[in-house]
Amino acid sequence: MDKEIREKMVLVCQSLIKMLEVVFDGFRRPTEKSFQEASEIKDKVLHYSSELTSFVISKTPLSEKGREWAKPYLSMTSSFDRMTYNMEGILDRLRIKAENHILFSDRAVKEINDVFQEARRLLENLPDLILTSNKLLAQRIEEEGKAMFKIANGYSEEHEERLIQGICVPKSSPIYLGIIESLKGVIGHTLEISEKIISLSQKS
Repeated sequence: MDKEIREKMVLVCQSLIKMLEVVFDGFRRPTEKSFQEASEIKDKVLHYSSELTSFVISKTPLSEKGREWAKPYLSMTSSFDRMTYNMEGILDRLRIKAENHILFSDRAVKEINDVFQEARRLLENLPDLILTSNKLLAQRIEEEGKAMFKIANGYSEEHEERLIQGICVPKSSPIYLGIIESLKGVIGHTLEISEKIISLSQKS
């Protein structure tokens, strides 16, 4: 992988990690300051992502082979952008939760906390993977990400069952489920980027 592309990808990753940390803080201690900070970091992420896209396009030869070369890089940039919008979706739900004084049960808080922690941990591995293309690290990301997907799906299914039974409060349910789905999106795009990095390393 081109050295400059690696460096620009790491910049995107580092800003995404920071954004997720601030969003996580907004979940634990919702304040307008934390929401505003996350929005400002989002702008930085999109700026770095746009720079990455422009750089890849500038290096792409005007040929079919060149377009094939660019595809995985542009796909990873798209994954970065979608992670950003997943995090923005969490922020929107947290704002609604705070403005309407909606409370989650202790169980819901723990479950969201679990998925948040794992999403952040997986994302924190991406800069190292980008720089090293370490297959063992990629394998660990894949295994742990898929395991968390299964757990998160279980959380959603159990929550829906509790809602049917009248245990959960209906107005909190779409917010809870939306946050879980957005975190699954962050994990899913992390896995996609990891797979493409290893695929590129095998071609070089």
